[in-house]
Amino acid sequence: MQLNAQSDAPESPVSGRGLRVLVLDEWIPYPPDSGKRARTWNILRRLARRHDLALLCYGDREGRAANVVRSAGIELHTVTPLPELKGWQLYLSLLVNLFSPRPYSVSKHDTRRFREQLRRLAGRNQIDLIHFEWTPYARFADEIAGIPTLMMAHNIEAQIWARRARHSRTFLERIYFGLQGRKMASFERRAMERADAVATVTDLDLNQVRNWGIRSPALVENGVDLDEFSPSQEQPAALEILCLSSLDWFPNVDGVNYLIDEVMPLIVARMPAVRLRIVGRRPPKGLQDKIARLPWLDFVGEVSDVRPWLARASVVIVPLRIGGGSRIKILEALAMGKPVVSTTIGAEGLAVSGETHLLLADSPEELARRTIELLKSPELGPRLGEQGRKLVQERYSWDRAADALEAAWFSACRSRAVEVAPAANLLKEAHGSL
Repeated sequence: MQLNAQSDAPESPVSGRGLRVLVLDEWIPYPPDSGKRARTWNILRRLARRHDLALLCYGDREGRAANVVRSAGIELHTVTPLPELKGWQLYLSLLVNLFSPRPYSVSKHDTRRFREQLRRLAGRNQIDLIHFEWTPYARFADEIAGIPTLMMAHNIEAQIWARRARHSRTFLERIYFGLQGRKMASFERRAMERADAVATVTDLDLNQVRNWGIRSPALVENGVDLDEFSPSQEQPAALEILCLSSLDWFPNVDGVNYLIDEVMPLIVARMPAVRLRIVGRRPPKGLQDKIARLPWLDFVGEVSDVRPWLARASVVIVPLRIGGGSRIKILEALAMGKPVVSTTIGAEGLAVSGETHLLLADSPEELARRTIELLKSPELGPRLGEQGRKLVQERYSWDRAADALEAAWFSACRSRAVEVAPAANLLKEAHGSL
């Protein structure tokens, strides 16, 4: 195998070839229609040019998404997912989890089919490294003893649960989510201690991991494709606020409800002609009903390309109150030169400065005031957009992220002093699906 690594890239611990890496993840990372999928897809497809990669995840091995992943040089192995629990079955599962030491978000991804497929792949193929692409999948470390591992922490998951508990409306929710946060903190810390290498997305998370006593964690930041996301020549629509939000993730649902219930009424009272446009998939029923009643709100739903919607927006708003990691949607908006107003948590983990790259506000009154300021000022928005684009160009690219993850892979392999066989294609057996 020929390597395409640049001359200043870190030296591979396996002489003369790239690594054979098996990635464990939740779903096929295509289409890149969420922040996590965009990150996973853009980094892995770059590393597949110089390493032998295989991906084990839940999903359909015959669909278009699977074919696109294979065309990028990534060998795909899928496991048929279990049916999504609803109604009394979901509540029973949540109740049973109260008596488990593992958090629910870990237990729900742990299936016999996935474990069997993983053991089969690890037992029949020589693999240099197992990469856990999401924290719950570090649970499978028990199945692959002896193979170096890297844990990719997209967020400090326990922090998300703790924040969700703080913003819960009922006492029982606060108790339940607080318990999940404590379970997750214990799980995360043990998983990181067992891994040969740990990588985080932000400096904030990196410091938290260091505080847990994890040695030499790596920083692999988010990125954006600067060729695809560039300033548009289209004139933005007047008084149009855009919110990009995948509404199948609770922190985003909470943020959109916060925006609709507490922030937008203040803006509409001052600027009756303003429009809020929400682009996002799978809103829950309660949110759908609320959206339908509001004359100043347009709900677009899921789109294959967010760039036309970004191009026409006057302002991009990020109203998150719960979250972790960093927001790719902010990077995409900045790359297109768009003015952004965000909560502090929404912009958390990005090397942005308020008043220089975007505007920061947390209370409903401040979010409304800063948004109105952007809508009214002909100079402020373009100035922020120019500085935001410059920051993204200097710091946030997928090539840079891929190089950082590659270095972390090499570090994980060196920590075990792995001896490997001569180059060969990774996982040559037929693409299996259980």
